[in-house]
Amino acid sequence: MQTVDPRKAIHPLRNTLTEADWARIQTAMDTNDVDSVTNEELDAAADLLFDAVAAKMQTHDGITTLQ
Repeated sequence: MQTVDPRKAIHPLRNTLTEADWARIQTAMDTNDVDSVTNEELDAAADLLFDAVAAKMQTHDGITTLQ
């Protein structure tokens, strides 16, 4: 059975962005000033937000079923 290493299943920028970077990205999204951030930074933020929503809505341990 193939497994996925969760440390490799995230956007690579998530490991390198600083608190100041995250604050800058959040400010850009709040003010709709997406020209002040890169597409890669927005992708990393979207990846983080997706994981946060998925974790909050998860009702059971994750499993993968192959058919």
